[in-house]
Amino acid sequence: MTKPLDSRLKALESRLSPSSELLTIIRTVVYPDGTQAEIQSLRDEKGNKWQLLPGETEQALIDRASLECARNAGGVASLS
Repeated sequence: MTKPLDSRLKALESRLSPSSELLTIIRTVVYPDGTQAEIQSLRDEKGNKWQLLPGETEQALIDRASLECARNAGGVASLS
């Protein structure tokens, strides 16, 4: 039996202490005219991938991936 989504999110968030400063680096495509490509998916350095869900904003995708992604020993994550 799986936990409800809220319980899983709370468990993930509880791993992050309020005082811990985590850095997430997002690499995106920027065209020569300066426009930026819309983020449809993100991938971390371990190969985990997150897709933009219907109705989800780019920021919500970034927030979701940032909570679940692999981080190095210093707490830094790199998503592209």
